[in-house]
Amino acid sequence: MVETIPMATHEVAVPMRWADMDALQHINNVAMLRLLEEARIRFMTQNLAQHGESKVTMFVAHQEIDYLTPLLYSPEPVRIILHVTRIGRSGFDLGYEVIGADGDVSAIAETSMVVVDGAGRPAPLPAELRTELAGLVGDPVPFRRRRVSV
Repeated sequence: MVETIPMATHEVAVPMRWADMDALQHINNVAMLRLLEEARIRFMTQNLAQHGESKVTMFVAHQEIDYLTPLLYSPEPVRIILHVTRIGRSGFDLGYEVIGADGDVSAIAETSMVVVDGAGRPAPLPAELRTELAGLVGDPVPFRRRRVSV
């Protein structure tokens, strides 16, 4: 079993669907993104307030995943541990650990979110949102970086 990394975290349990399995009988990579999306929405709904009349619009700008072990279907929900890994001028990153029913970390991932204005252009993070995010910051995601051969 891979030990989880201690940090400022929030855990979300997300049910898997039988249809999330692929022909190799593990959770498909596209289904993994759906699980991360569900966890992210729950995390933001539970931890980030809407700021008065000015609703904040955000988009996913980037996602990265390292698959560590196959995530097998289980009637038990997958546990996804989230935390903020970076706060920038107009966006922030969320880190994830995906933990299967066997207790193994199946994947680590990170999503970059960007706040946009009415025209869809990057906009500064509202001060209140920046303050909320600061209370949720943890360590960077320990990705396995590939070396580029020349």
